[in-house]
Amino acid sequence: MHPSPRPIWYALVVAVLTVGLIQAIPGSAARPQRGQVPSSSTESTNWGAEGETAIIDGASRGRRFDGVGALSAGGSSRLLYDYPARQRGQILDYLFKPGYGAALQMLKVEIGSDVNSTSGSELTHQRTNGEVDCGRGYEWWLMKQAKRRNPDITLSALAWGAPGWARGDDGTPDGGFYSQLTIGFYLSWLKCAERHGLHIDYLGGWNERGYDTQWYVRLARALDRHYPYVDVVAADDCCSAKLWRVADSMAEDRAFKEAVDVVGVHFACGHRSEYTDCASTPTARELGEPLWMSENAAGSRDVGAAPIARALNRMYIDARMSSYTSWSLISAWYANLPIADSGLMVAEWPWSGFYDVGKSIWANAHTTQFTEPGWHYLDTGSGRLDSGATYTSLVSPSGHDFSTIVEGMDIARPTTVRFDLENLPQAELQVWSSDLRSGTHKDGELFRHEGAITPRGGSYELEVEPGHLYSVSTRTDAGKGDALPSSDVHEQLELPYEEDFEGEGRSEELARYFSDVNGAFEIVSCGGGRAGRCYRQQTPEQPVTWNDSGFLPPTTVVGDPRWWGDYTARAKVLLDGADYAEVIGRVSSQVTGTENVVGGYHLRVGTDGWSLYSVDPGTRRRIELASGEAAIDPHEWHRVALRMRGDRLTALLDGTRIARVHDARHLQGNVALQTGKWGHAQFDDVGVTPTATAPRTIPKDQLSVQASSDHGFYQGDSLRASNAIDDRPETVWQTEFDPLARPPHTLTLDLHRPRQINGLLVRPRIDGSTTAMITDYRLQTSRDGKTFRTVASGTWSRSSSTKAVVLDRRRTARYVRLAAPAGGCGEDPASLSEVDVIARPGPSLTTTLPEDTGGPDDPRFDHVVPQSEMSATATSSYGPGYEACRAIDGGDPTTFWHTSPAATGPLPASLTLDLGREHDVNGLGYLPRQDGNANGTISDYNVYVSTDGTNFQKVVEAGTWPNGAARKYATWPAARARYLRLEATNGVADVASVADLEVAEQMSGGQDSDQR
Repeated sequence: MHPSPRPIWYALVVAVLTVGLIQAIPGSAARPQRGQVPSSSTESTNWGAEGETAIIDGASRGRRFDGVGALSAGGSSRLLYDYPARQRGQILDYLFKPGYGAALQMLKVEIGSDVNSTSGSELTHQRTNGEVDCGRGYEWWLMKQAKRRNPDITLSALAWGAPGWARGDDGTPDGGFYSQLTIGFYLSWLKCAERHGLHIDYLGGWNERGYDTQWYVRLARALDRHYPYVDVVAADDCCSAKLWRVADSMAEDRAFKEAVDVVGVHFACGHRSEYTDCASTPTARELGEPLWMSENAAGSRDVGAAPIARALNRMYIDARMSSYTSWSLISAWYANLPIADSGLMVAEWPWSGFYDVGKSIWANAHTTQFTEPGWHYLDTGSGRLDSGATYTSLVSPSGHDFSTIVEGMDIARPTTVRFDLENLPQAELQVWSSDLRSGTHKDGELFRHEGAITPRGGSYELEVEPGHLYSVSTRTDAGKGDALPSSDVHEQLELPYEEDFEGEGRSEELARYFSDVNGAFEIVSCGGGRAGRCYRQQTPEQPVTWNDSGFLPPTTVVGDPRWWGDYTARAKVLLDGADYAEVIGRVSSQVTGTENVVGGYHLRVGTDGWSLYSVDPGTRRRIELASGEAAIDPHEWHRVALRMRGDRLTALLDGTRIARVHDARHLQGNVALQTGKWGHAQFDDVGVTPTATAPRTIPKDQLSVQASSDHGFYQGDSLRASNAIDDRPETVWQTEFDPLARPPHTLTLDLHRPRQINGLLVRPRIDGSTTAMITDYRLQTSRDGKTFRTVASGTWSRSSSTKAVVLDRRRTARYVRLAAPAGGCGEDPASLSEVDVIARPGPSLTTTLPEDTGGPDDPRFDHVVPQSEMSATATSSYGPGYEACRAIDGGDPTTFWHTSPAATGPLPASLTLDLGREHDVNGLGYLPRQDGNANGTISDYNVYVSTDGTNFQKVVEAGTWPNGAARKYATWPAARARYLRLEATNGVADVASVADLEVAEQMSGGQDSDQR
């Protein structure tokens, strides 16, 4: 029988009551024999059925400990800057104040360049060559706040991009970053740091974009001349095989090695994983330089805690790495921008002051509050135990203080560990513990002081519980902050919202609650003869980019992502050199790699006319809704407004209606402003005014939820059912990946008493993925939780926009269930971001119907056969995950059908669609795979149709498509068909792949034929 879990006080009692027993056992039997320390630093033995022993030898000093920190970059701290002073101070205390919270020992920041670098862009200090403004941005403020709380904190920096003027012209494929001009850019940033009274300790190169050895040599020489106190970190590289190549280069290049002071790599324990194993190379360990985890993904503020606890121990045990930096410091960007909730804390509600102290704060505290940079790891004192627990020990330079951090994330049952101390003070030891499995900040299970123990006979015992983290230390100055926000997560930014950019704030350039996605918007004196201050896009040219979003139009987002979309978004606009400006409403999310970075309704006005269009980040589709040739005067101010009420959209220019359309692709979200690439458009009097009463929903804190299945951990996030009612759009519920978790998938809400309900709102995941989105649904109700009745059913398009089910009459129910009968391939999982139970629908809400998402440039694709009515078969398939049905899974560009390898199944190959019933079809839209790999892109093809599935008629013979990832089309005179077959006769690498197929249906007239 396994022993039952025991409270921590049991271990303390054992340590005292068994002193005599420990002293009576001969040394040779009580502890393992001393010997050569293995290279893995693992030294442990079992000394009983339930016990293990580890030696901690103060004379076995290993590498110098350089500290634990976090990274502010990519717009990650933007909204923290706008928090009310009291709550902002509390958050900063949790991050930086010694003996209080995370007590971070290092802060790393981005050297801004006005370009998107994950979840936003950071302002640059040097927008043009020769111009320097040391006041721009909030990273200076953040570093000062960190220094105010911890004067000894280490500061470091590196760049994700560079201003366009610093781009080199040597024609190298690095985008021109590694130029002499960027070294000058770095030096001017360091000069700004000096003016702010900040001493920068470490400087890196180009984040995760490889390295140029000679550039680092030139950088080191420049630093030696101007800033000799700044050390160089190289190369902030990442990802699998490339991870430690910088160490190989240093071993081969003496000048490069002498230029580099620290070897810094990213994700040496994996990327957004459980961080069970870390790795370095013999070459890296033998360089004689410090090895740092100069960035590691934090994961979500709670689920990321256990991986951090593992990594902080295992980075040294496995890889001899001596410093750890998490991205991000704090998740303080809008929930509908990429990778939200990736930080040690969350603070994305500046209007209310609410914040969330995550478990990750305390995972860090167990190391940072009991060590200091300059301490040393003990090689005999750091290792893995047979139970799966790990431990690291560190000692102060004087040898008077030492600490051991023990983590039991992976042990199956409690284990008692006896620690035998050698060459260390026999001092009283403080014990702190955290239950990272179930503890919360409020319930006292995190970072709890358990008392003190005194080693007797040179030993003490600790009972390690599964999922627990412990610190045992001579230090007595640890502590736990107790500040809590006075508001809650449900408090939204109130409407109407107005911003005239005239109010005095903490910053001369940043407007409150505006978060730049790309480019740089700042408060300046208005142009065009207008008095007062306005918001102007300032970046004059395309910067050197870090990711695909760096090529996107300058965009800034404002408002609560949870806003109901019945509102008018308006602004006054002056083009000021830009070719167009946009007001965007009902912003769903933002993703990288698309021309239009922001999902929602875009109203564009410019020098070549105007347009109103929809963008969905999930399907990457742009749908034109209305347009006109009337251009605006680029030298005059104009009033632009987008009025939305239900599915009625009205575009207004200078008070005149220019378009009225009906569309229901987007229902909720905040607002954005966008400009033509690198023009200086100006905005003023930005406002958001309600046009109708929002639906009334049952408060989420009055609900509980159960699911047919959910997923506990995936790529740094929790996918639990509770995420569906946490009022946080960035969190996701998803069913278990196990194939046994088959449809129908269900999510059941308990209202805790019978209530009158009128329907359901469902917000799909907004991370840019359409995986597991619910397309077929049933809405069911119950009074007793046992017998459920279906009250509505239907089909939704696979898109990122909120969906609605409005009942024909109000019903009484205690339980409301959303059932997903099947995904695009029958066995797919189900997911969603948020679900709300409608108490009253308001005046404009109706059930969301499937969208008609035809081709953008051919009227024959104005009507397509719904993919939800189709099924697909193929002559060959690469295997699970690449089935024929992936080509008709609702427009998901991240999945695709792929034929067998060319060696076993060369072309030709065919994909046959059963349309469910007969249609008059006259076109086919083909989207190749969108993952950047061209293999399978079809170049030569035939198209066949059939009414019976046996006899096929060829309607396109020897068609050709150009190479590339863009959507391609084939059309023919309308033909009656239930079955359609695409035969690929030639494709890249002699294989075929299809991410999406759409079939055009003729509704009236039209017999033209065309192949494109």
